[in-house]
Amino acid sequence: MKNWKKQIALVVAAGVLMAMGAVTAFASSKSRLETITDLYWGDDGTTANWETVEDAYQYEVRLYCEESQVASVKTKKDSYDMEKKMTKEGNYTFRVRALAKSNSKEFTDGYWSEDSEETYIAADFAELIKNGGSSSQLKNGGPGKKEGEQAAEEKEASVVSQAKWIQEAGSGRWWYQNADGSYPANGWWQDLANGIWYFFDAQGYMQTGWIDWNGSRYYCTGSGAMAVGEYTIDGAAYRFDASGALQQ
Repeated sequence: MKNWKKQIALVVAAGVLMAMGAVTAFASSKSRLETITDLYWGDDGTTANWETVEDAYQYEVRLYCEESQVASVKTKKDSYDMEKKMTKEGNYTFRVRALAKSNSKEFTDGYWSEDSEETYIAADFAELIKNGGSSSQLKNGGPGKKEGEQAAEEKEASVVSQAKWIQEAGSGRWWYQNADGSYPANGWWQDLANGIWYFFDAQGYMQTGWIDWNGSRYYCTGSGAMAVGEYTIDGAAYRFDASGALQQ
C-alpha cells in the first residue's frame, strides 16, 4: 500500500515539475520589449516624452520629485503631461518602460529606463496646481504675446524656473526669459553669466546696431553684445568707453 501511494506521489510531483518547466520554457520564449533610452521634457517643462517602442501595448511612467516617487501612470501615447502631479516645489524626473499585453504570447514587459533629465517646478506654480489651478491661468508669455495666447509658451515662461535666451519662431528675434518668467525690456540688461550688456526694446526684443540712449550713442554687435573699446564698423574706426558710450 505504501509503495502504491509513493508511486502516485512521484507521478504527481513529476507532473507538477513538467508543468513548471513548460511555463518557464514558454516565458523564456517571449521577447522582452526594448528598453527606452530617449527621454526628455517638452518645452512646457511638465510634459514627459519618450521614444516609441515597437510592439508595445502601452507605457508605464513614474514621476519623481527629489528622487521620491510621487505618481505612477499608464498611457498608450508616447508622452504624458505631468502638470497635475507637480504639487511640490523641486526638481522632477521620470522613468518609463514599455508594457506588453497581459495575455501576449510573444512579448514581455521591457526594463525600466534610466532617469530623465531634471525639470524644476517653482513654488508658486506648485501651489497653484495643489489648489486646483492650471497653467491656463498664467498670463506672462514673453514679448509680443496677447493675454491667453499660446498657453504652452506661457507655461514655459511662468511655470518652469529656467533663465535662458529664447529665439522667437518665425521672426528669429531673441529675448531673454528670467527665472521667474519675466523678461528685460526698454533698456539695458547685463547677463551675469558673462558680464555682457544687451539692449532690449519696449517689447522685450534684443537689439543690434546703433543705439541712442539718454544722450549717448552705443553700438551692439551682431550677437547683441554692447561694444566696449575700439571697433571697426562699416570700415570706420570707433572708440567706446567702459560704459559703452561712443567717444567723439
